[in-house]
Amino acid sequence: MDLPCTEVAELKEPMDNIMSSIKSICGKIFENENGCSNLRPRSWKEPHLLKYLNNPDKKHTGIEMHYDGCDITWSLMLTDSDEYDGGGTYMRCLRKTVKIRKGQVLVHPGELYHKGVPITSGCRLLAICFMDGFNPHIYDPSNNENDKKEYELTIIET
Repeated sequence: MDLPCTEVAELKEPMDNIMSSIKSICGKIFENENGCSNLRPRSWKEPHLLKYLNNPDKKHTGIEMHYDGCDITWSLMLTDSDEYDGGGTYMRCLRKTVKIRKGQVLVHPGELYHKGVPITSGCRLLAICFMDGFNPHIYDPSNNENDKKEYELTIIET
């Protein structure tokens, strides 16, 4: 399921607040608060809700290796870790899977290769946003020769 948050009226204010905080955090990280203040959602569909589901009736368990092609991507975890098994975001450049907890946000340059590690049961719900307006000039030169299944099992839990 991909549902634009703009279609859920109750999400507008919280998502606006999150985007404002992310701009500020990126400004500090990249030491360019003025430049990062230009970050904007890529389209009216951003942010959007992404649902991973693994049950007998329906399955959408993960997303293959890709890069988003935007300046900054952020993912907000909306479910508790006991609502699903498996999952996480495998970051090729780290050769590790990052697992965030409910309420935490993973922010990364959109040019980094990553994948949604499949869940083995349950439901994992995230809010995802692709933002443009400040290019951090971080590119990922890795390729699929750098991928090994065991790397996904090296987990960074926050």
